Amino acid sequence: MSALRRAWEAEHGPGSVVGLAPSAVAAQVLADDLGIATENTTKWWQNHLIHGTTFEAGQLVIIDEASLAGTLSLDRITHLAQDAGAKVLLVGDYAQLQSVDAGGAFAMIARDRADTPELVDVHRFTHPWEKTASLELRHGRTPAIDTYLAHERIKDGDAEAMTEAAYNAWRADRDAGLVSVLIAETHEDVTALNGRARADLILNKTLNPDREVELRDGAAAGVGDTIITRQNNRNLRTLAGRDWVRNGDIWTITAVGDDGTITIARDYGTGATARDDGTIKARKHGRRFGGSILLPASYVAEHVDLG
Repeated sequence: MSALRRAWEAEHGPGSVVGLAPSAVAAQVLADDLGIATENTTKWWQNHLIHGTTFEAGQLVIIDEASLAGTLSLDRITHLAQDAGAKVLLVGDYAQLQSVDAGGAFAMIARDRADTPELVDVHRFTHPWEKTASLELRHGRTPAIDTYLAHERIKDGDAEAMTEAAYNAWRADRDAGLVSVLIAETHEDVTALNGRARADLILNKTLNPDREVELRDGAAAGVGDTIITRQNNRNLRTLAGRDWVRNGDIWTITAVGDDGTITIARDYGTGATARDDGTIKARKHGRRFGGSILLPASYVAEHVDLG
């Protein structure tokens, strides 16, 4: 992405690349990749309606995670770009989950165009069989399941036993300093597992429960807890104004107020991205800008979960 931006700007000048993505978090990831300011598609359209923001001839409009963009959103943006003489580049994976809105346009375009470039080499697996199996699974070819079974990558049992096994495996990884992601089927299951994890952290003295606030699902949180914010709010910013609260952002609570407010900072501890083979790629939470943000009690009660 960065190389593409530099190449395009060398031909068309600074500011000739526009970065968009369906969500604020995805837009920030794209901004980090491109090295320019980006925006989510909904906010950009709002800016177009209110402030007249539009495209210019010769611009390259990159829409990342395009499979998650709604068809109406893509249609609006591509029409404006076409009228202005700009080029639209859709980047994403047509085999991933589609938009929560009416979607499928990206997958349709990828299938119907004869000139769609596609990455076909997989580099991130230790074992060669995993590369092949992941591609088979991605395309919905059920024999891949037998491959995973043959390599003992699938465990089975009733819901209670599997929940217990998954939690204990996650806890063992955490205690060993490794990074794991524990995924459950329902929000209720996630809430229960978060509560269990927090109770363990209190028992081993990692967390001090002296002062707590109640979150949207009834869970408690205090200083040192990892949380996730669930609603974009550009009015909640760091003092420098460079960073703001996004849906899906991960934070650490650094202070709890008597009035139910909390102070949060980026969770700069080790985080992770799940790979197709079930292993984890370690990364750092947070971005290049630091600083704390004060969340009002109303936001905490309605839009914050344990992380």
